[in-house]
Amino acid sequence: MKKLVLGSGLVIALTVAVLAGAVFASEETGSWTGEVVDLACYVSQGAKGADHAGCAKSCVKNGQPMGLLTDDGTLVLLAADHKNGEPYEALKDMAGGTASVSGSVAERDGMKVVTVTGSKAAS
Repeated sequence: MKKLVLGSGLVIALTVAVLAGAVFASEETGSWTGEVVDLACYVSQGAKGADHAGCAKSCVKNGQPMGLLTDDGTLVLLAADHKNGEPYEALKDMAGGTASVSGSVAERDGMKVVTVTGSKAAS
């Protein structure tokens, strides 16, 4: 009986590992342009734009999460790259303004997250 339980656990673990690999394999790389928003103010109050830029910069520099609101109204969560967080950190000074972001996008349970590998102010 113990061998059956251990065998079943191994099968489950391997299945989870394969499925996780499939999820990560589906990540896409690309670039996106939009407004850098602080999610605390944008999600709760719809605050964005030049009038909110000062608050947005303050919020993200104090640790609030950032998002990118694209021209088509898509909102994605921005995350720092584990190997190089500098492009993500640079976005904090662009909060309330338009930026171009490059990286990889993944989606889980309806939430899209871009792991930022590059960023620059957009004109």
